[in-house]
Amino acid sequence: MTTDIQLEDYDLKIDNGDFVVAESAQQHVEHILVATKGQYRQSPLVGVGIIDYLASPWTSVNRNRFEREVRLQLEADGARNVQISLSAVGELEILNAEYP
Repeated sequence: MTTDIQLEDYDLKIDNGDFVVAESAQQHVEHILVATKGQYRQSPLVGVGIIDYLASPWTSVNRNRFEREVRLQLEADGARNVQISLSAVGELEILNAEYP
């Protein structure tokens, strides 16, 4: 189980004057989906850039590219047995992403 400092609306979550540390796999997945490549200086290849996919036409080519990018990015982050479900209208559901 991966733990990290928790964020709430992209701001530090504080409880009783201290940072909240809790399970963070879901938070990591969210950040990877939202981030664009180059956003993290220390890891310039991290990020799916979901906003770019939302702004483009939802063709089968874009759908396959998006699905592949999500899977590759999560696996590069350390997730194992990544399984995602992508509907015809672009609704993404991560069925499984096991972090050690």
